[in-house]
Amino acid sequence: MRRISQINKLNMVRGLPNLKFNLDALCEACQKGKFAKPAFKSKNVVSTSKPLELLHIDLFGPVKTASVSGKKYGLVIVDDYSRWTWVKFLRHKDESHFVFVTFFNQVQNEKDLRIVKVRSDHGGEIENKYFELFFNDKGILHDFSCPRTPQQNGVIERKNRTLQEMARTMMNETNAAKIFWAEAINTTCYIQNRISIRPILEKTPYKLWKNRKPNISYFHPFGCTCFILNTKNYLNKFDSKAQKCIMLGYSERSRGYRVYNTETQIVEESINVRFDDKLDSQKSKQNEFLAGMEVELTGTEDKSSEALNRDNFSVELLLFLSS
Repeated sequence: MRRISQINKLNMVRGLPNLKFNLDALCEACQKGKFAKPAFKSKNVVSTSKPLELLHIDLFGPVKTASVSGKKYGLVIVDDYSRWTWVKFLRHKDESHFVFVTFFNQVQNEKDLRIVKVRSDHGGEIENKYFELFFNDKGILHDFSCPRTPQQNGVIERKNRTLQEMARTMMNETNAAKIFWAEAINTTCYIQNRISIRPILEKTPYKLWKNRKPNISYFHPFGCTCFILNTKNYLNKFDSKAQKCIMLGYSERSRGYRVYNTETQIVEESINVRFDDKLDSQKSKQNEFLAGMEVELTGTEDKSSEALNRDNFSVELLLFLSS
């Protein structure tokens, strides 16, 4: 009717009756034929004024491949004010209540603040009688997004996507096995808490949560080669003092790194770590250097094979000492 009224007003066709379009009228046929979701505009204000005033919660999974510890789900919790994020890994959905209660006690003791409100979707892992009784007992408001409307809980939905895409990218870059997906998610969350920028406030989550600037000088690439000091086994005189590992992330409870020991095939934490994150560039330079030396050595015809082997050993020893 709007288009017909416009055509009639501009006198663009002949034979059209004089029709008037009423803007307040709602056409039932048009609504049934053309109804679509309205646009969701982004907010330009900060809805909260302090940490733990509002928490966003969501669960992702199940992941087809279980993690190293047998987990298949991830419970993501985001603080609305600081955007500080936690990821708790679960074996089954029904563990979400126990995990959240443990998290509730820990985080309130850490900040000495009360959780005021929790927002989630209508997933059965959170919308159930156990959570309802717990929230009522603690005086916590539980808000829900409308069914099939993830835009109303966009903070946690975007965080879920960021965590999974960044973890997937790191695993593809290093060709890591899929059983390390939880380690990749954990490392992604650790990094995002320190380098992402809170919109409007223009500060990192670490600054807003801990009130100090983060230090990232100890960061190393995910999946790079590293070596840890062997302090578990009894060593003989000429046994190796270090074990080759793969860097997986950072410890949350101690000042150390999480690594996968390729010799024992276990994930462990250690502070006595040396990283070889520049191994590829160093290897290429060493290969070029060795290639030139091999050409020079093989170009002399008066040397025997024994002399060539002795010279090769001298070159390798020189490289070892120089490194």
